[in-house]
Amino acid sequence: MDEIKSCYIFLDVGDQPIVVAQYSFDKPIYRFIYGATYIINPKAFALDPINMPFLAPNREMQNQAKDGFGVLADATPDKWGRNLTKALHTRIPLNQIEWLIAAQGNAVGCLVASLSKSKIKNTESNKIYFEDVKRYLKIAKAIERHEDVMEASTVSMQMNNTLEKLVQHGSSMGGARPKVVVQHKGIEWIAKLNKESDLFDNARVEYACMKMALSIGINTSHVELEEVAGSPILMVKRFDRNCPERKKHYISANSLLNITRVREGDLNFSYMNLARVCSQICQDAQSNQTELFTRMVLNVMLSNTDDHLKNHGFLMYDMDKHRYGLSPAFDILPHGNIGSFPKIHALALGENGREGSLKNILSSANSFGLSENQAKDIIKNVKAVLEEKDTFFRDAGLSPSQIRDLNPYFNLNLI
Repeated sequence: MDEIKSCYIFLDVGDQPIVVAQYSFDKPIYRFIYGATYIINPKAFALDPINMPFLAPNREMQNQAKDGFGVLADATPDKWGRNLTKALHTRIPLNQIEWLIAAQGNAVGCLVASLSKSKIKNTESNKIYFEDVKRYLKIAKAIERHEDVMEASTVSMQMNNTLEKLVQHGSSMGGARPKVVVQHKGIEWIAKLNKESDLFDNARVEYACMKMALSIGINTSHVELEEVAGSPILMVKRFDRNCPERKKHYISANSLLNITRVREGDLNFSYMNLARVCSQICQDAQSNQTELFTRMVLNVMLSNTDDHLKNHGFLMYDMDKHRYGLSPAFDILPHGNIGSFPKIHALALGENGREGSLKNILSSANSFGLSENQAKDIIKNVKAVLEEKDTFFRDAGLSPSQIRDLNPYFNLNLI
């Protein structure tokens, strides 16, 4: 099969998908052109309000980054999805356009790629249901053990349509951990699975941490706990689905900041820069900046050092008026080795870079539109909730010994 180097990008937000642009690849350049009919459509909006504004009809944008344009890369599989594709011995996509087409619109957001200029592929019949997760567990374990996935599934891909759908829905979402998109209780969820190599019961711990975040007042993804074949499954309700528009537009902080060259200690990779993005594109900049500061404090106090740019994003809550806000928080749980504080985070938190210390956090309060006293009040509020963490962990089904093992991750002496 020849390499696919061109496609059309659609918004899948209603009964009739809207063609947005033509996207092509001429190594090493990705080319993007908004369609003339899209630009004059009253429902039209720039896919990336900072880096991909509307230009004159037929005016081309170019990008030489390995992943092409960031907002389109957001709609492709990430580490887990790509590992799954490779493990299945199927043809590996050769560029970002092929990865976009492979996602079939199941990735985050409302963007879909198609070879056709007039329609997108109908995937309604390919839905996976919660009852199929047990079979997917076998695939995930086989990949983690570097075993042959086809043998683990005990049936060939060609012979089993359900397995094909499991693989497709399991490979479409971003992130490094095993997960699969499923229908459950009449709506769409992401089922997140534990790994045999996990240091603790990730599903139950993340459930508890998300509930803590909610109690703090953070806008979080709705989560529930289920169990399949004795394994806990974290069910995360999709915030980009289950809405009147069918799907909502999403763009990661990684795409909006559009930083192509990384340098050690680069303060461009910072919560302060995310606060600046809030002021550029959010309807209520101050409330979003305050929320972002609160999330930063929570990440510091529970050692969520995996707080990189792809774990932050913006959702277009009002698709008619094109209004953005921070997306509901997700992937909140401790990371890294147990050790002394302060921890080093993925993003800079203040003048002293990525150090998770009180002095460093307070040094950046002004970037979030906060006084030092307001910042301290937020820290105290977060601490008050985390002091009750054992109750949250018990409610999630963790044993007393499991709860004790988690205590060293929490820095309750920050203030």
